[in-house]
Amino acid sequence: MQTFSTMRRNSTHQSSLRIFFFSLFCVFYFSCADIYVFLPPLFGALYVIAQEKYEAESYEVFYFFVPLLLYFEANKGLPLSSTLLFLAFSFKIILPQFRKFFGYSKTFIPLFVFYAYFGYFVFLAIFALLFDVRGFEFSWLLFFYCVIESILVLPLVWFFR
Repeated sequence: MQTFSTMRRNSTHQSSLRIFFFSLFCVFYFSCADIYVFLPPLFGALYVIAQEKYEAESYEVFYFFVPLLLYFEANKGLPLSSTLLFLAFSFKIILPQFRKFFGYSKTFIPLFVFYAYFGYFVFLAIFALLFDVRGFEFSWLLFFYCVIESILVLPLVWFFR
């Protein structure tokens, strides 16, 4: 009985369970988003949550997000581990420079959703040029996805704080 009472109060277990159930939801959601084009793929939301956890030095979220992003790539036909390379590049090079100039305000969260989509698109274009593979075509659905996820990501960041 004592074990369950400490687990209930321990926020580490609660945040891990939240991430685990969110990952299960995302696997189901990614499958539905492939069928219905109007559903955004939640890449911007995953980026923002991973960024928030990275800045808080809460790295256990990546145990769930790495397989989830690999599944996302396999579903969309993207190059293997390109999302992970994009996250590493963004978190180590772009994000510290952005934080140095603009600070740590939560008002930039919708901007990060836009950066996740369009930055990843540019990252894939550079990837295609470097490795001489077929590039991806720009679609106006990306803008629609960014707007929808900018609205959806605010409650998700509050949920995963």
